[in-house]
Amino acid sequence: MEDMTSRSMVTAVPVWLATVVALIVVVLTLPADAHLASVPLVAASAVLLSFGLQVATQRTDGVVRRLLITIVGIVVITAVASGLMLTLPGVD
Repeated sequence: MEDMTSRSMVTAVPVWLATVVALIVVVLTLPADAHLASVPLVAASAVLLSFGLQVATQRTDGVVRRLLITIVGIVVITAVASGLMLTLPGVD
């Protein structure tokens, strides 16, 4: 049987990478005063992506664990990004 942790990471890592890329796009394309307002949108989109990946894998065993790992990662990534955005010049 395949290791549960490796299966969790197969679906979590792409979502985490997509979240980081989306946050970088937000910082590079939007004005500084819109950065923090866009973080919840990025997080919600990442959660929807994680649900989509779970449906695409068609495995019901361990789905709650995989979603938990993915969503905790999304929360940590967006929290760190929000803190970094607050240190950027031009953000009030």
